[in-house]
Amino acid sequence: MSILRYISENANLMQVICSFCMLLVTILYVVFTRKQLKYTEQAFFESIQQAREDRQPCIIPSIEKVSGVAFDTSKHIRVQLNFHCKMKNVGDSSAVSIYALLYAKMRHLQEQKMVYAHLIPTYNYSIGVEKAEEVDIHFETSQFRDIVEDLEISHAKNMKRIETTPYLNAYKGPEITLRVLYKNMMEQWFESELVQELLDVTYKSKDENKRGEMVSNKSVADGDIYVGWMINPCYSHFKRRMISDDYAKEVLKDCGENAQAVCPDIAKYI
Repeated sequence: MSILRYISENANLMQVICSFCMLLVTILYVVFTRKQLKYTEQAFFESIQQAREDRQPCIIPSIEKVSGVAFDTSKHIRVQLNFHCKMKNVGDSSAVSIYALLYAKMRHLQEQKMVYAHLIPTYNYSIGVEKAEEVDIHFETSQFRDIVEDLEISHAKNMKRIETTPYLNAYKGPEITLRVLYKNMMEQWFESELVQELLDVTYKSKDENKRGEMVSNKSVADGDIYVGWMINPCYSHFKRRMISDDYAKEVLKDCGENAQAVCPDIAKYI
């Protein structure tokens, strides 16, 4: 009875206390709801980010054709060995800022030297989903002669092996690497790399005595036309990976001074 009498006598005070408690509960509810809303909003944007990251470009490079030509420049015979390459985006997002590099690793020359194609990297602005771009990259005279010399050594070794140890695997020709660097829409770098063996370079001349024969550095002449033969793609190696900005800059920098002549945009990476 004393409690009820106290409440009755102090009704105004009790009303103030109840109002304060209700205000406190409301404030706590608002704070809790705000936090929940913030977490929900964060989760929503994280899901969008994840969806964007899951949608990535994937470029598959391939070497479609190898051809060459020799011509007289009055001072010397100049040779160009051209690799007609294709880059197809099989991913589910567009690829942008695409750089293609081509180089050959000699297997039989001293120190297994590496020779780079002329005027690399090539540059494409973008390749859309399920779209493809084609590009021609060529080796100049000195690189061509290195490649031919390496093939000549490989051929001689294989002839010797056939006579002595035919049960062993054949010696391989130069290792051609087609490397493609590109970005996704979030400015992240990727690298696709194809490694394929060059089996031979033969004549495709009007002279029937030369046609189909293996090219020799000693017999390069004005007007010669050449055909290169790559190993079956099923024996090639392909890999794709995400790379860092620093790694991409280093790769592009290693291309040499010709890079800026091909694409001014590359200057910011060198």
